Amino acid sequence: MKKQMKKKYDISQCVLYKCKSKKKLENILRDYAGITKLTQTEIEEQYYSFDIDKKDGDQRSITAPMDDLKSIQQRILSLLTKVQRPDWLMSAERGKSYITNGQAHLNSDYLLTMDIKKFYDNCKREYVYQFFIDIMKTSPDVSEILTNIVTVNGGIPTGCPTSQIIAYYAYQTMFLNIHAIAQKHNCIFTLYVDDMTFSSNEPFDPKRLMKDVEIELRKFGHRLKASKVKYYGRNRHKLVTGVALLKEHKLQIPNRLHKKIYTDAMKTKGMVVNQEISKEFGFLKSLQGRVQAARNVEPLIFPEIKRLVKRAIDMT
Repeated sequence: MKKQMKKKYDISQCVLYKCKSKKKLENILRDYAGITKLTQTEIEEQYYSFDIDKKDGDQRSITAPMDDLKSIQQRILSLLTKVQRPDWLMSAERGKSYITNGQAHLNSDYLLTMDIKKFYDNCKREYVYQFFIDIMKTSPDVSEILTNIVTVNGGIPTGCPTSQIIAYYAYQTMFLNIHAIAQKHNCIFTLYVDDMTFSSNEPFDPKRLMKDVEIELRKFGHRLKASKVKYYGRNRHKLVTGVALLKEHKLQIPNRLHKKIYTDAMKTKGMVVNQEISKEFGFLKSLQGRVQAARNVEPLIFPEIKRLVKRAIDMT
């Protein structure tokens, strides 16, 4: 039986809404470790950093919370998750993903994608604070504590449970204005973290739309990443957040992912044959994750590779 989605509520029904008391906040967050009593500096000491490889071969620095702080952030996330948000928001939403983001544009013939340049790096603490003050209507001292919990070094960290949803709320006005711009251009709009996608069944002026969006972003201290602005005409395959939209209006995994899986599968096959698998658990789990991501888009793809990877993992 398909799991029924839980009902969402107006933000005024969130238990954080109009929280004016530190004691009440402590109870709401179930703060057994006393995180809400720590200063901003003390909370910032509850983070650690590490690097991960990016697709382009570069590295991305991740700032993540330690367990006690993470549990408080997860509590904040669980409370905000119950709040209604626009249908076009695809990230930080249960039941939505990069796949549903692509599906929203599946029947469109013309498509424009844009990324915000260094989005998290340019998400400022004051916008987070104003969200708690203006939208959640919490008192200044409670807003300060909540802002301390979900920000670090003046911005939104990349590795926290709350990062995606707080980044949206901090810049909600900006994104609502961009949605209005999309409507003005008769386009469907979706947002997946900092990836913005616009599409239509009818031709539109991508340069004019891009300029209008750029003007709006700059009002809030953001910019477009010029190298990630892509326009696709009627007879082209289109790439949207990890999926390919075929001109026949079907979803497919991108060629780059297909090639990477096949290459790594051939490497895995050689390791199995030569009994060289014992120290490759991390590599195999990554391959298994990519295969599953591909099957999320195309459920019947890579059956042999799926079995091969499982066999190899069982051998480690």
